[in-house]
Amino acid sequence: MNTTTNTTMKKLLIIALTVMTVAAQAQDTEKDRKSPQERAQLQTDRMTKELGLVEDQAAKVAAINLKYAEQAEALRAERQAQMEAMRKQEKGKAIQEAKEAELKGVLSEEQYKQWQAKKEEAKAKHMEKRKEMRLERKN
Repeated sequence: MNTTTNTTMKKLLIIALTVMTVAAQAQDTEKDRKSPQERAQLQTDRMTKELGLVEDQAAKVAAINLKYAEQAEALRAERQAQMEAMRKQEKGKAIQEAKEAELKGVLSEEQYKQWQAKKEEAKAKHMEKRKEMRLERKN
């Protein structure tokens, strides 16, 4: 094999190992989650053994693995925060819906319609205020 083919095969093998590692990591439970440093070290050890990396290569690969393990960890934390925010939003919506159902049971039909109209009016006012604030920030 020529050098280009050999290099390409090594790159493909590294990509395959990375994909397998990420897939395996996704199966870990939260309490079994390893730190980015631990994951990078395990991946580097595995690559060093399987690819026969020399010391200089292993050091460079370790730095690369750590860099991307830290980026992946930051992304995971961001996704987790987004999911938590969505859960809170859903809970808030459920609370609001329960409140509306109870009010509908207490208020007359006319009173409930008035209540809905007042809420819509307040919502429109709030949206207008937000729009004005955004325009002020741009200027």
